[in-house]
Amino acid sequence: MKNKEKVMKQISSIILLLFSLWAIVGCSSDFIEPTKSGICFEKSTYKVALGSLPYAITDSTVSVLVETIGELQSEERFYKLQIIDTATTVIANLHYNQFDLNRKIKSNATHDTLKIKINRRALDDHSDYVLTLGIDESSPLQPQILERSLTKIVFNNRLDMPIWWTSVAYWLGEYDVRKYQKFIEYNGNPVTKEQFESRKYEYLRIFKRVKEYFDAHPEEGITFPDVVWEV
Repeated sequence: MKNKEKVMKQISSIILLLFSLWAIVGCSSDFIEPTKSGICFEKSTYKVALGSLPYAITDSTVSVLVETIGELQSEERFYKLQIIDTATTVIANLHYNQFDLNRKIKSNATHDTLKIKINRRALDDHSDYVLTLGIDESSPLQPQILERSLTKIVFNNRLDMPIWWTSVAYWLGEYDVRKYQKFIEYNGNPVTKEQFESRKYEYLRIFKRVKEYFDAHPEEGITFPDVVWEV
């Protein structure tokens, strides 16, 4: 009798465990019924920091993946994106190049890649820019995962003034992100306070080249103090 009760308790425990697992899976928004077919964005957010790139780089391309859900299909499939205006701060053909919202997924493909070209020269040096995309209501393929039915592309051209700038402001003048970006272009990368202190005159020679570039391109609007350089 005791053995029978023990077996019944074990069975009850197993049933309870299975029910709990089913409840967890059933509440998960990422759980998709095997027969469902649709799409979702690979990520809910893409962050793109352009500030530390060389000045000569005038644009950058972001690859946004739209993934398929369900079985692979032997024929092409179509879907349509929409721009969520209420959550977007950028202007098409100014901050980014306009793209076709009507999209195609190739046969037997697991995803489609949307390439968005960001126009860096149109960005200021302090703002965050946001482009929010969703799946249009009229799209033949609809989103199946709520958390990935939208995606935000957040980008900026910020580059904070380095700590060492004030120590050489006599030659460099007021901080401007473009001066530092041009320096990065010539030097290869940003520099730390320790690096600058140990190689000050080497870096000043690079900044002298930066000055010469902007002196030759007054249309850029970047100026340096009219002083004698030590290098």
